[in-house]
Amino acid sequence: MTDIFDKVKQGITKGVATVSVKSKEMLDTTKLKSQIDTLGNKKKDALEELGNIVYTLYLKGTPDEERVKSRCDAIAALDNQMKEIKEELRLIRLQADEALGKPRPVTICSCGNDIYEGTKFCGKCGKKVDLIEEKDTSGRICPTCNAPLLQDAKFCGECGNKVEQI
Repeated sequence: MTDIFDKVKQGITKGVATVSVKSKEMLDTTKLKSQIDTLGNKKKDALEELGNIVYTLYLKGTPDEERVKSRCDAIAALDNQMKEIKEELRLIRLQADEALGKPRPVTICSCGNDIYEGTKFCGKCGKKVDLIEEKDTSGRICPTCNAPLLQDAKFCGECGNKVEQI
Protein backbone atom coordinates (compact mmCIF):
# COMPACT_ATOMS: atom_id res chain seq x y z
CA MET A 1 0.00 0.00 0.00
CA THR A 2 2.85 2.37 0.78
CA ASP A 3 4.28 1.65 -2.67
CA ILE A 4 1.17 3.12 -4.26
CA PHE A 5 1.34 6.22 -2.08
CA ASP A 6 5.07 6.62 -2.81
CA LYS A 7 4.42 6.39 -6.56
CA VAL A 8 1.56 8.89 -6.32
CA LYS A 9 3.76 11.20 -4.25
CA GLN A 10 6.60 10.90 -6.78
CA GLY A 11 4.19 11.61 -9.63
CA ILE A 12 2.81 14.68 -7.90
CA THR A 13 6.30 15.92 -7.03
CA LYS A 14 7.45 15.47 -10.62
CA GLY A 15 4.31 17.20 -11.92
CA VAL A 16 4.78 20.16 -9.61
CA ALA A 17 8.45 20.46 -10.62
CA THR A 18 7.52 20.31 -14.31
CA VAL A 19 4.84 22.99 -13.92
CA SER A 20 7.25 25.17 -11.96
CA VAL A 21 10.02 24.89 -14.56
CA LYS A 22 7.69 25.34 -17.53
CA SER A 23 5.89 28.34 -16.01
CA LYS A 24 9.22 30.06 -15.28
CA GLU A 25 10.36 29.29 -18.83
CA MET A 26 7.11 30.70 -20.23
CA LEU A 27 7.36 33.91 -18.17
CA ASP A 28 11.00 34.49 -19.11
CA THR A 29 10.33 33.64 -22.75
CA THR A 30 7.31 35.95 -22.95
CA LYS A 31 9.32 38.82 -21.44
CA LEU A 32 12.19 38.34 -23.90
CA LYS A 33 9.88 37.95 -26.91
CA SER A 34 8.21 41.20 -25.91
CA GLN A 35 11.62 42.87 -25.86
CA ILE A 36 12.37 41.45 -29.32
CA ASP A 37 9.03 42.79 -30.63
CA THR A 38 9.77 46.23 -29.15
CA LEU A 39 13.24 46.26 -30.71
CA GLY A 40 11.77 45.08 -34.02
CA ASN A 41 9.33 47.99 -34.01
CA LYS A 42 12.15 50.41 -33.18
CA LYS A 43 14.17 48.94 -36.05
CA LYS A 44 11.24 49.34 -38.43
CA ASP A 45 10.81 52.99 -37.38
CA ALA A 46 14.57 53.60 -37.68
CA LEU A 47 14.65 52.08 -41.17
CA GLU A 48 11.72 54.26 -42.23
CA GLU A 49 13.42 57.34 -40.79
CA LEU A 50 16.67 56.40 -42.53
CA GLY A 51 14.85 56.01 -45.84
CA ASN A 52 13.23 59.42 -45.43
CA ILE A 53 16.59 61.04 -44.60
CA VAL A 54 18.32 59.45 -47.58
CA TYR A 55 15.51 60.41 -49.94
CA THR A 56 15.40 64.00 -48.65
CA LEU A 57 19.17 64.29 -49.03
CA TYR A 58 18.91 62.82 -52.53
CA LEU A 59 16.30 65.40 -53.53
CA LYS A 60 18.45 68.20 -52.15
CA GLY A 61 21.54 66.80 -53.83
CA THR A 62 23.47 67.08 -50.57
CA PRO A 63 24.60 63.69 -49.33
CA ASP A 64 25.35 63.65 -45.60
CA GLU A 65 27.20 60.39 -45.15
CA GLU A 66 27.85 60.91 -41.45
CA ARG A 67 24.15 61.33 -40.68
CA VAL A 68 23.27 58.23 -42.72
CA LYS A 69 26.11 56.25 -41.11
CA SER A 70 24.98 57.14 -37.59
CA ARG A 71 21.43 55.95 -38.38
CA CYS A 72 22.81 52.71 -39.87
CA ASP A 73 24.96 52.16 -36.77
CA ALA A 74 21.86 52.60 -34.58
CA ILE A 75 19.99 50.01 -36.66
CA ALA A 76 22.94 47.58 -36.41
CA ALA A 77 22.90 48.05 -32.63
CA LEU A 78 19.20 47.09 -32.56
CA ASP A 79 20.03 43.97 -34.60
CA ASN A 80 22.75 43.03 -32.12
CA GLN A 81 20.39 43.50 -29.17
CA MET A 82 17.80 41.26 -30.83
CA LYS A 83 20.47 38.64 -31.55
CA GLU A 84 21.57 38.65 -27.89
CA ILE A 85 17.99 38.29 -26.67
CA LYS A 86 17.39 35.39 -29.08
CA GLU A 87 20.45 33.66 -27.63
CA GLU A 88 19.02 34.26 -24.13
CA LEU A 89 15.80 32.59 -25.27
CA ARG A 90 17.74 29.58 -26.52
CA LEU A 91 19.63 29.31 -23.22
CA ILE A 92 16.41 29.56 -21.20
CA ARG A 93 14.94 26.70 -23.22
CA LEU A 94 18.08 24.62 -22.72
CA GLN A 95 18.09 25.30 -18.97
CA ALA A 96 14.42 24.33 -18.69
CA ASP A 97 15.04 21.14 -20.66
CA GLU A 98 18.02 20.32 -18.44
CA ALA A 99 15.97 20.92 -15.28
CA LEU A 100 13.36 18.51 -16.61
CA GLY A 101 16.00 15.90 -17.43
CA LYS A 102 15.75 16.26 -21.20
CA PRO A 103 18.88 15.59 -23.27
CA ARG A 104 21.11 18.40 -24.51
CA PRO A 105 21.34 18.90 -28.28
CA VAL A 106 24.26 17.22 -30.03
CA THR A 107 24.49 19.70 -32.91
CA ILE A 108 22.74 22.63 -34.57
CA CYS A 109 21.06 22.44 -37.96
CA SER A 110 21.96 25.04 -40.58
CA CYS A 111 18.56 26.62 -39.89
CA GLY A 112 19.57 27.22 -36.25
CA ASN A 113 17.42 24.49 -34.71
CA ASP A 114 18.89 22.20 -32.05
CA ILE A 115 19.34 18.57 -33.09
CA TYR A 116 19.12 15.85 -30.43
CA GLU A 117 20.58 12.37 -30.44
CA GLY A 118 18.38 9.90 -32.30
CA THR A 119 16.66 12.60 -34.37
CA LYS A 120 16.26 11.68 -38.05
CA PHE A 121 14.97 15.02 -39.40
CA CYS A 122 15.25 18.63 -38.28
CA GLY A 123 11.99 19.67 -36.63
CA LYS A 124 12.22 23.19 -38.07
CA CYS A 125 13.33 22.83 -41.70
CA GLY A 126 12.87 19.09 -42.31
CA LYS A 127 16.46 18.50 -43.43
CA LYS A 128 17.60 14.90 -42.95
CA VAL A 129 19.91 14.78 -39.95
CA ASP A 130 22.59 12.62 -41.56
CA LEU A 131 23.02 15.46 -44.08
CA ILE A 132 23.72 17.89 -41.24
CA GLU A 133 27.40 17.81 -40.45
CA GLU A 134 28.71 18.37 -36.97
CA LYS A 135 29.46 22.06 -36.72
CA ASP A 136 31.81 24.02 -34.53
CA THR A 137 29.93 27.30 -34.61
CA SER A 138 31.91 28.77 -31.72
CA GLY A 139 29.07 31.22 -31.17
CA ARG A 140 29.24 32.86 -34.60
CA ILE A 141 25.86 33.81 -36.01
CA CYS A 142 24.95 35.34 -39.37
CA PRO A 143 24.05 39.03 -38.90
CA THR A 144 21.41 38.76 -41.63
CA CYS A 145 19.42 35.63 -40.74
CA ASN A 146 20.85 34.61 -37.31
CA ALA A 147 21.82 31.12 -38.54
CA PRO A 148 24.85 29.54 -36.84
CA LEU A 149 28.09 29.91 -38.81
CA LEU A 150 31.07 27.61 -39.02
CA GLN A 151 34.18 29.09 -37.44
CA ASP A 152 35.89 29.60 -40.82
CA ALA A 153 32.77 30.48 -42.85
CA LYS A 154 33.05 33.32 -45.33
CA PHE A 155 29.41 33.05 -46.38
CA CYS A 156 26.27 32.05 -44.47
CA GLY A 157 25.12 28.52 -45.36
CA GLU A 158 21.49 29.55 -44.88
CA CYS A 159 21.09 32.91 -46.67
CA GLY A 160 24.37 33.21 -48.61
CA ASN A 161 25.30 36.53 -46.97
CA LYS A 162 29.03 37.32 -46.95
CA VAL A 163 30.24 37.42 -43.35
CA GLU A 164 33.31 38.97 -41.80
CA GLN A 165 35.98 36.75 -40.29
CA ILE A 166 36.36 37.17 -36.55
